[in-house]
Amino acid sequence: MTKKRKIIKISLTVLLTLGSVIMIAPVIWMISSSLKFEGDVFNFPIEWIPKAFTSLNYEKAFNDFPYLQWYTNTIKITLFNVVGTVVVCSMAGFAFAKINFTGKKYIFFFYIATLMIPVQVRIIPQFMLYRELDLINNHWAVILPWVMFNGFGIFYMRQSFMSLPDELIEAARIDGCTNTKIYLKIALPLAKSSLIALGILAFIWSWNDYLGPLIYLTDSTKQVLSVGIASFKAQYSTNFALQMAGATLALIPVIIVYLIAQKYFIEGVAQSGMKE
Repeated sequence: MTKKRKIIKISLTVLLTLGSVIMIAPVIWMISSSLKFEGDVFNFPIEWIPKAFTSLNYEKAFNDFPYLQWYTNTIKITLFNVVGTVVVCSMAGFAFAKINFTGKKYIFFFYIATLMIPVQVRIIPQFMLYRELDLINNHWAVILPWVMFNGFGIFYMRQSFMSLPDELIEAARIDGCTNTKIYLKIALPLAKSSLIALGILAFIWSWNDYLGPLIYLTDSTKQVLSVGIASFKAQYSTNFALQMAGATLALIPVIIVYLIAQKYFIEGVAQSGMKE
């Protein structure tokens, strides 16, 4: 390795390290603040490790709010969204990538076009539709939009299946496999990384979704964590330690899921970009 390349490599390493520290510092401050008494939160210089630890903020979050119910609701909605998104998007992506049928290009264009419409534009007609279907204050009102109209997920899985050789699909058809068997026995196992990556994205989207639950779920016992934590601010606007405790509890599952599946996430993103 030449001297110039060594300098470039060391410089990049230093820059990436600094960037990582800047990115993770707010998260560490959040966790640290959640374990402090309210009066110690804004001490300066910052006490990254609290001098006096307390679990009162976490106890208050569970005792003063239906936090456990919000957790249960969020897990339920997220599981339905992840499973539904992976199943529907993989089936649609396979059809658009490997099956020829009339109007395929136009239907695919319709789904891609939905990516260009901001969520805020769809809120009023979507609310009126759900009201007619009696889905207001029902968890299905939050689940259905992610599962049925996920243009990005369909596009992502189509790109992944496009990377599979056409010769492999044709050989399976010559051997008598139906499209269903090809999808289940050949395409899905080969696209495992992309499926997991899409599942992780769906998990994060659903777990952090705020606008949908805020509009469609009116009962506090049916709410999710993202909206519930916001109510902390309304009731305890000056108690930042309590707010940080609520945010820390909400963040833990996201970190765990990402750490477990990050290998597949990187592989899946790389696989989906192999072929245009």
